[in-house]
Amino acid sequence: MEILGLIDLPGWLVGILSFVCTVCLYTWYKQSLFKRLGITSKDTVFFLGDLTEMRQKGFNYIDKKMVDKYGKVFGCFIGNIPSLVISDADMIKQITVKQFTTFADRPSSVQLTERWQSALTVASGDHWRFLRTTLSPTFTAGRMKAMCPYIHKCMATLHEIIADNVKKSPQGFDIVPFIRGYTMDVICSTGFGLEVSAQTTPDNAFIRNSKEFLEFDGLRNPLFLLQVFFPNISKVFPTLLSTNVVSESTLEFFETATKRAFQERKEENSKHNDLLQLMINAHKGEHLEKSGIDNDVIDTGLSVEERKSRGFTDAEILINSMIFMIAGYDTTATTICWMIYDLVTQPGIQDKLIEEIDEKMGRDVPSYENVFKLQYLDMVLQESQRFHPLLGRINRRALEDVEINGVKIPKGMDCAFAPLALHFMPEYWDEPNKFKPERFAPENKGNINEYAYLPFGQGPRNCIGKR
Repeated sequence: MEILGLIDLPGWLVGILSFVCTVCLYTWYKQSLFKRLGITSKDTVFFLGDLTEMRQKGFNYIDKKMVDKYGKVFGCFIGNIPSLVISDADMIKQITVKQFTTFADRPSSVQLTERWQSALTVASGDHWRFLRTTLSPTFTAGRMKAMCPYIHKCMATLHEIIADNVKKSPQGFDIVPFIRGYTMDVICSTGFGLEVSAQTTPDNAFIRNSKEFLEFDGLRNPLFLLQVFFPNISKVFPTLLSTNVVSESTLEFFETATKRAFQERKEENSKHNDLLQLMINAHKGEHLEKSGIDNDVIDTGLSVEERKSRGFTDAEILINSMIFMIAGYDTTATTICWMIYDLVTQPGIQDKLIEEIDEKMGRDVPSYENVFKLQYLDMVLQESQRFHPLLGRINRRALEDVEINGVKIPKGMDCAFAPLALHFMPEYWDEPNKFKPERFAPENKGNINEYAYLPFGQGPRNCIGKR
């Protein structure tokens, strides 16, 4: 191909150069968004954005450092996908509560397969509202009281394992695997009536598959990378580019386990009072054929009331069982491990907590009622969650153009809250780098800005397991 009568280039080379120029122009336009909006943005790598640094160092490291450099609101990029990082408590209040309807959904950087769109953590609009209102009763007082015998049984096993390891290794041992096994046993027994023996089975399949589920690496997934670098393509071809975020073998393992429990419950007159039973009670599969509704797909366009009348589908039960099992296991185990670490490194606080337990509970068996006597325990837990928030970021998606506190937020923008940065800002916390459970004492709680404390998020879309 002759260019301007001066250079004769082969067609394939012209094609490559044209493609490179198009990608560069596309990236330049995408990554100039915050400049066009008048918002400070983090120095970023062309085309890659902050993807590599996020993978190497994590959101917590980046956000805490960037807040000091750029302030409470700044932009960054995951490939060519913009993310507005917010560490301003007033803006978070506006987004999570006061203007919740404008930010009711969570963003997704990739087009997920149909099964994932029925997950409580991913669902949007009326579909999410239906799931949330149906699943929230899992954590009523009555249901949580019913969990106690299962927890006691799992705890007895944990005590035996720890006592045995103290004898074998009096100088110390790694307690994390035992806490993870204990937590998996508790989640499976209280939520699904399953005995998985995670504490006593080496290389337990539930633990192993949960680890694989949680260790998704997007940089090894071509479909993920394609959508991150060219987000407009995923909007044009959502079905073609839909992807799973975990391996098929891991999905198959958890689907098999939950299907087995589901079928057993349907075949017997179950007296369980747990999460799985709640979903089964909301299941109206036997009535769906008459209504013409497919029991295995999402029903788009239905209102909350219409969904209630059609009940939970098989797909909704399976994916939400999986999410509760894995997310509940990992977050709870990590919280317990961090709290143990904090007590070991703060012996004075540990002694004070032991004294409270001895004084207020003595040899009584822990129960739903008497744990509420342990006020200092609650204070230590909340301070531990301030020091070690489990989520690197909490995200909401703008459903329309909006302006909050002078910041213009366009429709579709990923608004990401940075919990760790918030939890250590001197503006919101006295002596933020000091572990002080007393800051959560009843007489001091009024001094805390609740929107600067995000272990469970805030507003109607906070963590369903907060109670």
